[in-house]
Amino acid sequence: MSEATFSEKKFSKEQAIKFGWQRMKDNLGFFIVYLVILFLIEFFFSFFISLFGDKITSLSLIFNLGSFVVTIVSSIFAIKIGLKLYDNERIGSYDFLSFTRSTFFKFLLAYILYTIMILIGFILLIVPGIYLAIKYQYFGYLIVDKDMDVIEAFKESGRMTKGHKWNLFSLFILLILIVMAGALVFLVGLFVAIPIVMVAWAYVYKKLSSDTSSDVAHASPPPIPNQSDIVQSDNSFQAPGS
Repeated sequence: MSEATFSEKKFSKEQAIKFGWQRMKDNLGFFIVYLVILFLIEFFFSFFISLFGDKITSLSLIFNLGSFVVTIVSSIFAIKIGLKLYDNERIGSYDFLSFTRSTFFKFLLAYILYTIMILIGFILLIVPGIYLAIKYQYFGYLIVDKDMDVIEAFKESGRMTKGHKWNLFSLFILLILIVMAGALVFLVGLFVAIPIVMVAWAYVYKKLSSDTSSDVAHASPPPIPNQSDIVQSDNSFQAPGS
């Protein structure tokens, strides 16, 4: 793909963050309730994991497994919330957070593969890990939003992020700084920082997703059959009983 095509597809980091800021302000009440519930659930599992530790291995394992499941579910929720707010749909209830068992297990498998891939990449002098993390970061969005299979989601994420990795990396750094700044404000700032990140990341996904969709839409149309072929096809028709 040419450099000119890439330049047409560039997204604005500033616009993504501004978009996240605006959606956060419009839905601050929802985010406060949602994040308080999420923090309490995570605190619950963390408390019992530290309580049992090495004393009761079986219970510690159960709570670690529960914490992992919460991580997967909250990741799916973050994607669904970001996508809904990108479309400027009003969040009146939590019904939209539901998802199928198939989505959960596909996301779970993809999450594990993604984590293993990044760990191997970091072992190979860090840079490959960063590259793979950026290239395949939208696997979850494609599974949740478009119900793609695991391998298909990884391939599509690779196509979406092609030519955008430096821009995505710099956006990642900016969002990390926003979260760090939120954490420094007595952790209360996280109620502002986390929603901004959730929506900004969905914003970029939608922009890149629409770009790849437009590529498909502008692909060459199928060839028009020759007139002689149409005539031949029509002449081959035999009426019943003839």
